[in-house]
Amino acid sequence: MTQLLALLISWLIEIPIVLITLVITKQLSSHRDICNSLFIAIAATLFTHPLAWESNQILTSYIKFPLRVAVIESFVMIIEGILYTKFLKLSWRKGLLLSILANTTSFLAGFVINQLFYS
Repeated sequence: MTQLLALLISWLIEIPIVLITLVITKQLSSHRDICNSLFIAIAATLFTHPLAWESNQILTSYIKFPLRVAVIESFVMIIEGILYTKFLKLSWRKGLLLSILANTTSFLAGFVINQLFYS
């Protein structure tokens, strides 16, 4: 799988999760809130995805897959959680939980897609 394809899959999964979660929890009250949240979700993934991709490439020779994924995804979730907290004006718990939900789902879907089509 290429980095671009992985990024597109991440966006296709994470953006709807972020928006749906914010709607369900009544965090969005206007068209502007929706647009801002969409932009933040796109930007957060665009910021962390290359870092995660490159970290994985660098650490492949040094750390086995399960630990490598746990470390990298933990950092991604924390960074995106901070971004969601700051820019979506969520509590730190809600921002982190939103990031955990979006990134866990995205990782699992990407993993399954990679196993089905690229292994």
